[in-house]
Amino acid sequence: MVMGSTVIHEDVLREIVRMLLEEMEEVYCFEPKGPLAQIRGGKGIKPVIMIRRLENPEEGREAVAFEIKVALLYGAPIPQTVARIRKEVAERIEKYTGYETDSVDVYITRLIRFEKERSEQTDEPETQSND
Repeated sequence: MVMGSTVIHEDVLREIVRMLLEEMEEVYCFEPKGPLAQIRGGKGIKPVIMIRRLENPEEGREAVAFEIKVALLYGAPIPQTVARIRKEVAERIEKYTGYETDSVDVYITRLIRFEKERSEQTDEPETQSND
């Protein structure tokens, strides 16, 4: 067997968590697309994921800690949603990287009412009917 070292960059860990959050119905993710998005003032709302590597030389295994800032849809049960985020982050990181997850701190930064936010972010002007 050939030996060597494997280093998993923090961007990979971040992407695993980002994909998980995008799959969750309760988590709101919006990123304006297109060349005119910045000019039109389209603000993105996406999770902020910070990672801290932890040294654990006794066990010889890598461990990481996460700080995640997310917006949730209004009406989502916050305690259950946060518990699910913690559980699934730990499971996916272990499954895909072999790293242990020491902690997952979740900050709810905003509640989004989908109908209101969606209407503010649409690029199409409202039409008036002349009936």
